[in-house]
Amino acid sequence: MELVYLFNILLRNKWTILKASLITLIIGFLFTFTIKEKYKSQSQISTGFTLSQEIILSDNIFDQSQINVKFNNVIENIKSPKVLNLLIYRIVLNELLSTDPEMQNKIQETFAEKGLEGLTLDKSIDILNRSYEQMLLLDLKDPDQKSVNTLISKLGYNTNNIKENLNVKRLEKTDYIDITFISGKSEYSEFIVNGVIKEFLRYYDNSMRSRSIGSITTIDSIVKKRKEELDEKIRIKMNFMRDSFSVKIDPNVVGASKMTQASSYETSLAEELAREQSINYQVTEIEAQLLSLPAPNVNAPNPENSNRQFAEIRRQYNDLYDKYMKEGGNDPLKKAQLDDLQKKMQIAAKAPNTTNPGTTTSQANLRNTLIQKKIELEASLKSTTSKIAFFRQKLASTAGTAYTKTTGNSSAARLEQLDKDIEWATGEYMSAKERSTKASSVTDTGISNFKQTLFGQVALKPEASNKIIIILLSGFMGAIISSLFFIILALLDQSIKNPEQFIRMTGLPLLATINFIDLKDKNLKDHITGFNQEQANRSNKFKEFFRKFRYEIEKSGKRVILFTSTEPQQGKTTLIQALSLSLSLSNKKVLIIDTNFCNNDLTMYNNAKPTLENIIIKSGKLDKEDILKYVSPNRFENVDIIGCRGGDYTPSEILPKDNILEYLPELLKTYDFILLEGAPLSGFTDTKELAKYAEGIIGIFSASMIIKHSDKESIKFFKTVTEKFIGAVLNKISSEELEIKNK
Repeated sequence: MELVYLFNILLRNKWTILKASLITLIIGFLFTFTIKEKYKSQSQISTGFTLSQEIILSDNIFDQSQINVKFNNVIENIKSPKVLNLLIYRIVLNELLSTDPEMQNKIQETFAEKGLEGLTLDKSIDILNRSYEQMLLLDLKDPDQKSVNTLISKLGYNTNNIKENLNVKRLEKTDYIDITFISGKSEYSEFIVNGVIKEFLRYYDNSMRSRSIGSITTIDSIVKKRKEELDEKIRIKMNFMRDSFSVKIDPNVVGASKMTQASSYETSLAEELAREQSINYQVTEIEAQLLSLPAPNVNAPNPENSNRQFAEIRRQYNDLYDKYMKEGGNDPLKKAQLDDLQKKMQIAAKAPNTTNPGTTTSQANLRNTLIQKKIELEASLKSTTSKIAFFRQKLASTAGTAYTKTTGNSSAARLEQLDKDIEWATGEYMSAKERSTKASSVTDTGISNFKQTLFGQVALKPEASNKIIIILLSGFMGAIISSLFFIILALLDQSIKNPEQFIRMTGLPLLATINFIDLKDKNLKDHITGFNQEQANRSNKFKEFFRKFRYEIEKSGKRVILFTSTEPQQGKTTLIQALSLSLSLSNKKVLIIDTNFCNNDLTMYNNAKPTLENIIIKSGKLDKEDILKYVSPNRFENVDIIGCRGGDYTPSEILPKDNILEYLPELLKTYDFILLEGAPLSGFTDTKELAKYAEGIIGIFSASMIIKHSDKESIKFFKTVTEKFIGAVLNKISSEELEIKNK
């Protein structure tokens, strides 16, 4: 279907489309009265996931995909039912504890509703307080808690309503998460955006601490187990040495022991030298980082003061450890003092820096951390240097000892194995202890990286309601929907409708088009002959169409013309009478022969004598007097008709051998045109049998007709008689289609 045709369809129905647009415009206008004012509030938090100092001090590699996962996890946690329910508990608690008279009346009315029997205000407050403080959801299996949950629903609060108006998203390529909420009350929007951050931080902090405590419990059990294994190894060595050397010391065993000690001193010396090199490298790196930081504020407190206590205890520990090792490492008193100093160092390391207020900048925090780490490394370096000197001294004292005849001694080998077991157990114990210290540090740290950088404020004016846009869109959608309705109707309508579609659907040449006329109020003759004396223009379309039709008939040179159609009720009878009248107006004498035996309307309308089946020309010659016996005068001047009885038979079955159709050339001496009407092609063979008598054939098609498969078969017949087929007439075209055609 052509776009121009569709456009003309819309143009023809423009007033209907305009009415539909106006109706939807009014509906949109009325709808805007129901739109309530919405107030928007916004808050923001910083996660700390992408801070540069966090990346520098961490061993983790900065991975963008991991950062995105962390942000997504935080966003999902903020919108999680746990956090939103805690927020709802807080809101309901505020309402239950409110002193506002209006709110108190609302609460009392709610408690009086069905389903809250036995629930009191104090009990509701107690249950909600307990659930909120313990961060637990209401247990719906408990009758009281289920009633409180019903109370919350009756007050109009649920997680779905909050989630629908809550928007949580990460600001692209930043460290910030933006939170917005829209509601009918500005104070409520402000409370939600600030409250959801508070409940998230509380929930997230508690979750992280619970995980850390569980990890610490597991690690502490490992530390305890490693300590027991170390004590057991030491006890086994002490028992072995007491049993082996209490009576007499074998010189070979003593030599083996000396060799074992020398080997141990060499191993320890190599380890301490490597540790000394590593510490020197770390100190150099920290000094380089300190130089790269901006100069510290002179008015800020000295970070070294906060670490003085730790450094002093560390110095005491190193000095006492040197003395302890020089004396052989067997003094239990010094060992107890060393353990006491080690505990004090751990306490001092965990103690907060009281000289440094919480409002210091990130650069100052980083500087303080680096300085503290440098102090620890320098203390470790001093201790390592002392140990190196001690091991070198011990190694020198055992250098001249003979180690002969000791390699095969079983006691020396056993002692060496026990020393290695103690060394391995000591390493495992220290490793577990270090993991325990790190886990405790995580627990103390919590989630301090999350900070609320923007607090929600009460909106001073509501959000734009876009009422004008809604009204205009309503009118526009009305026009679109109504237009689509007419277009769909046109696409679904498979009738011929207009000449363009007729040619495309049939492929037949179009001889003429005739518009639809109503014969109830005005007869056919008036349509053809009548004209208004007062009108100067020729506005009778039906008459003009028939004038063109008559011209085409005369131009074709065919005088015996057979009119047929593919289906009944296509207007053959009316067109034949109208054409005969139009030809008579141009002084042409016309004979109509009703050869439509299945529907003899021409005979009936004109009260003609049904003589066709009985006419026999015996003499072989047709005289004018004979013609007058067979024909009947028509209602129109210069038009005669030969009628038929009609019946269930075809022309070849009923017409005799010397029937009048055999003598049509003789009739042309009297008449200028002879018009025959044949039965529809789709159901009858009459037209095909009559074709041999006609000089020309014309097919009549109604514009309301739908081309079916049987019609296509009949159309093929027209294409097989091209020498006789004059063309097709498209009848009953609607005035709307004619208007579209003329535009």
